Amino acid sequence: MATKDENEIRLSHALSEGEMKATQKRQEKVLMCLKDLGIHCDQNNVPNIVVLGSGGGLRAMIALLGTLVELKTQNFLDAVLYLCGVSGSTWCMSLLYEDRKWSENLMSLEKELCKKLNDFPWHIMKAEEYLQESSRDELYSLTDFWASCLVYQVLKQFDEHELADHREASETGINPYPIYAAVDKEQLSEEGENFPGTWFEFTPHESGYTALGAFVSTKYFGSEFEKGKMKKRAKKKPICYMQALWGSALGSIEENLKFIRECLQRIFQLQEGISSCAPESNSDTVMAYQTALLLLDLEFCAVSGNDPKEVFKKLLNILSDRAKSASYQLCTEMHNTWAMKTREERMESCTELDKEIEKELRVHLGEEGTPEGELQSSHGNSLGPLQDVIRMMFKTIGCVMTWKWGTTNNFLYKCSNIQPSYLVRNKIISLIDAGLAINSAYPLVLRAQRRTDLIISFDFSSGDPFETIKKTATYCQKNSIPFPKIENQEMDENHPSDCYIFRGDKSCPTVMHFPLFNSVNCSDKIEEYRKRFHTFYMFFPKEDIKDLLEKARLNVYNNSGKIMDEIKRLVSSSHKKEF
Repeated sequence: MATKDENEIRLSHALSEGEMKATQKRQEKVLMCLKDLGIHCDQNNVPNIVVLGSGGGLRAMIALLGTLVELKTQNFLDAVLYLCGVSGSTWCMSLLYEDRKWSENLMSLEKELCKKLNDFPWHIMKAEEYLQESSRDELYSLTDFWASCLVYQVLKQFDEHELADHREASETGINPYPIYAAVDKEQLSEEGENFPGTWFEFTPHESGYTALGAFVSTKYFGSEFEKGKMKKRAKKKPICYMQALWGSALGSIEENLKFIRECLQRIFQLQEGISSCAPESNSDTVMAYQTALLLLDLEFCAVSGNDPKEVFKKLLNILSDRAKSASYQLCTEMHNTWAMKTREERMESCTELDKEIEKELRVHLGEEGTPEGELQSSHGNSLGPLQDVIRMMFKTIGCVMTWKWGTTNNFLYKCSNIQPSYLVRNKIISLIDAGLAINSAYPLVLRAQRRTDLIISFDFSSGDPFETIKKTATYCQKNSIPFPKIENQEMDENHPSDCYIFRGDKSCPTVMHFPLFNSVNCSDKIEEYRKRFHTFYMFFPKEDIKDLLEKARLNVYNNSGKIMDEIKRLVSSSHKKEF
């Protein structure tokens, strides 16, 4: 349990001091719960039970809430040591931990959260205000955009607390200890989903690379470090930003591009109305705005394969006033060679065009010395009062072109004895939704030091409800991590049952796997429910929310006997794993 100053990084596979103290306190609560259930065990034999919530956008957020409520109703919630989530499930978790006694207040919190989802408005002005501020940051990325325009819009609240503020809710033993999952974008791209170093965990105490044993205090996450010591503390990252980081992979690239375009259009039109800046009175503003949206349209064509004929026509028409400009020449060349290029080459061309147009815009505004992606914030130029909006739009589009997400300072910069070496060389890392690797955070709860005995996995994924456990089995096999065999059970992805139990020898945990929509709670309407609760839907009517909560509860209610039996079996085996 090596301790270290919080403004230094910690290189150790041991759990943080904060987590150890919190889970020890929680185990006292677990022991009392087991006794109330009529399960008697001594302090040294308390099973470590984990609840996993998968990704799945708003569907996952609501379903996890319903699941936890029923676990509470069946008196199992207080037996849970860890609560670990990916993507949409992290939204539910982070909202609950705002209440330091949420486990005790869960029924009233459920009503409160559901009321917010239905009745509270999304204030686009507040979203735009956050975007204006965050886009001035050198490390601005689409995660900042997601925080203000998607997460805030979906959850109907912009949580400005920090994750470290949840320590009190995690340390008293009243609630399970929370773990939030992300993955390193570069590691995932280069090494793949089965590389342990891909996974990044967040707790109220520490954040870092689980498999590497490299951590930083969560309250200093994002700060500048060099050789293991903090050089400059970063501005705080609000929970809303973290919710965007954890839940950034909700739809396809095409769906995301459409959403970004719609939001930028709404923000500009709102600001245009407020400033009373009629389009005809400021041609530079309109030109910049229309060009920005057409760049997004062109990128959409590159990604989707749609015909870009009309987009090129409009874009060349705007750029024709500067027919000798590099941007006009480049756009013309792109138009003439588009059909001969691959998808990747088209996307690269869009990036080049975006950079050239922004460069010329800076020259036009007399800001040629301004760094790329950084139009000055000034009202003393031809764009007038909408200058800040145009600046934010172009910076966002620059992030779209490079698909820039979750950029943050690398706390391992210039550290010694760290592998892979790129983590030492690079000042910046990018963290994204863990669902892009495995949509349930098994790798985090299988960390040996957490000594997990029972994983109760609630799968809210779209598509194959067994993909997470299949991927985890492969991950564990490739990395010599004990995990039960899953091949012996029939898993019909089109007609799943509501509960599957996978047991192994005493070296590995038991896994209980619960597909959200199944033949028990949905009968023959599984596909209908999957379509009704699509991952990218940002709103569900009140009756749909009620129905989704009920489906999630039924998975616990109908299998409460099985959950009880597995806990009894673990206790009766009188075994705690060595590590």
